[in-house]
Amino acid sequence: MRFTRVGRASVTAAASLAIAVLAAACSSSGSSSGGGTSTSTSTSSPSSSKLETTHLTVGALPVVDTAGLYLALKNGYFKQAGLDVTVTPIQQSTAALPDMLHGTVDIVAGANYVSWFQADAKGAASLKVLASGTVCAPTTFGVLALPSSHITKPADLAGKTIAVNLTNNVQTLTTNVMLKAAGVNPSSVHYVVIPFPDMVTALTAHRVDAISAVEPFATGARAAGAQMVLSECQGATANFPLSGYFATSAWVQKNPNTARAFQQALEKGQAYAGSNPQSIRTILPTYTKITPAAAAKLALNTYPATLDA
Repeated sequence: MRFTRVGRASVTAAASLAIAVLAAACSSSGSSSGGGTSTSTSTSSPSSSKLETTHLTVGALPVVDTAGLYLALKNGYFKQAGLDVTVTPIQQSTAALPDMLHGTVDIVAGANYVSWFQADAKGAASLKVLASGTVCAPTTFGVLALPSSHITKPADLAGKTIAVNLTNNVQTLTTNVMLKAAGVNPSSVHYVVIPFPDMVTALTAHRVDAISAVEPFATGARAAGAQMVLSECQGATANFPLSGYFATSAWVQKNPNTARAFQQALEKGQAYAGSNPQSIRTILPTYTKITPAAAAKLALNTYPATLDA
């Protein structure tokens, strides 16, 4: 089992370069030399190695991306690995970075790759990717607007205000790519930071013209009358890797057996989610505000069972 080291490359506003950086940042898993990037390629089983610690705190976003985590908890995969995992809800993944550096949070779940690669590239933290979260599907991730806004197609977003969970993240990256493909200058759009749980309220109160939402918040927006006017997972961004599970390099170095045990247990949860979509719909209402009725109609992403560098 390996831990992929985040490469030190800067993410730019240019869509083609940014996408290339995302691919390259994950691909530094082959070897290491000098002070460069590195990965662990040990395949020893956690059961045959002593765990450095058994109590883990995971900061997790209340989104579909973290369903594999909650299913791993429900199915007892972490306990089987000798781990006692406590999940702490967070509203924005990077808000948990200081807690990771201070040691009060061990792992962050559902973190968008773009913001976390940037954090590593800028020297805010040295990070490792432990596991994949989700890969997007066309109807699960996009920009939504109310009919009263008269925004019905990507071209109508020019000059408008769009809510995002974070700026300079996977939302702004993919939105800019799709806007450019539709002939809209991305610089004409104004991004405003609003946490996912507050987006629908901001939209219906007309504080923003549109929202960039993932599930289950996209379904919540639809329930409020919003319609998707731009999918952020099509064309150049089809099957785009959205999120993953991150830990600091220092934590992994200090706790390699524990990190590997967490990784393997989580991958069981990811595999279960991928092969049992109904289990995702069932567990979502337990950690998000979505109702069981809405969860039953939810469009789902893909849940990779292994980390693809």
